[in-house]
Amino acid sequence: MPKLHRYEGEKLAVLYDVARCIHAAECVRGLPAVFDAQRRPWVTPDAAEAGEVVDVILRCPSGALHYERKDSGPAEQPEQENTVSVIADGPLYLRGHVEIADPDGAVQLADTRVALCRCGASKNKPYCDLSHKQAGFEDPGFWPPNAILGAPNGEPVLRVVVHPDGPLVLEGSFALHTADGKSAIPDRGRCCRSRASVCWA
Repeated sequence: MPKLHRYEGEKLAVLYDVARCIHAAECVRGLPAVFDAQRRPWVTPDAAEAGEVVDVILRCPSGALHYERKDSGPAEQPEQENTVSVIADGPLYLRGHVEIADPDGAVQLADTRVALCRCGASKNKPYCDLSHKQAGFEDPGFWPPNAILGAPNGEPVLRVVVHPDGPLVLEGSFALHTADGKSAIPDRGRCCRSRASVCWA
């Protein structure tokens, strides 16, 4: 289980998983009064309205930030459409009803937002830890011409099966968004994790 740091406020608590943080900085740019990396504690939930804090947390692409409401406000729900966004020279951003599973089918994580390694160099596989920058990983994140498209299978869960030292196999209905602005709706995807090979089929 991840070690979560918990920051209590009057109307909500902010949960932070440091191991999954990729410093996208959506939080510190969005609400610097609440999220300030130079301050201890670095999160002060009551420094803004609860709704504003929630809106900024939902921008976090890695799922490192979550919240728990203490008032009558709604809990976080998965987005209606599962999406996979390929980031140029970087990770995959997944949103929706996401499950990370091992080859035997055991679910290791269920979440609404995840950033997954594409370069193969992460020390926190299958999650991105920014190792692609030190590894010099380069891939434009375009849709390859030989990629196979399918039709949505109606499965509401986007399951990622992680094969040790192998690919990420994505199963279920999802919309794929590539860095060149294209979109597709496959029903299954296979993403290599290697500094020497970049593929999607």
